[in-house]
Amino acid sequence: MADRELFEGFALQAVDLKGRVAIPADLRAAAERNSDIRQIVVGLHPEDACLSAHDLSWSKEKYDRIDRKEQAAEGRGSEVDTRAKRRAFGQVEKAPFDDSGRFVIPPFFRMKAKIGKWAFFNGSGETFDVWAPEVLLADENADPGLREICEYLCQSKGVKL
Repeated sequence: MADRELFEGFALQAVDLKGRVAIPADLRAAAERNSDIRQIVVGLHPEDACLSAHDLSWSKEKYDRIDRKEQAAEGRGSEVDTRAKRRAFGQVEKAPFDDSGRFVIPPFFRMKAKIGKWAFFNGSGETFDVWAPEVLLADENADPGLREICEYLCQSKGVKL
């Protein structure tokens, strides 16, 4: 899907008591250009201790990619991961966002990612990640540059974790 807008950039955003947070402007603009519906799909990141989110049109592309992998595995006579689609499409929630990008982080996913008063957003191309800053900063396996950016944003906003 060469005509898709990529999710690029980063930001630290405040989260209110109800779990509402604004998608940073650059990420929101990409989501709006990629889909006719102001809605994102939120789930757990498959490898990191954060959330992964994307626009609705990426779901269709993701399905096609998984389906092609399954067909290729079947063609080679290899075992097919029958849980891939279940994880990709059953373990997510859709979250509508308003004109300013505000949405409610689905409660289960907010709890799993340990997101409290702050959320660190990071573009990842086809998707974007949402981290609890304290989780990211404590994760020794996380990208050092990403941790440094998060730490800088926390310091510049006077955020005490």
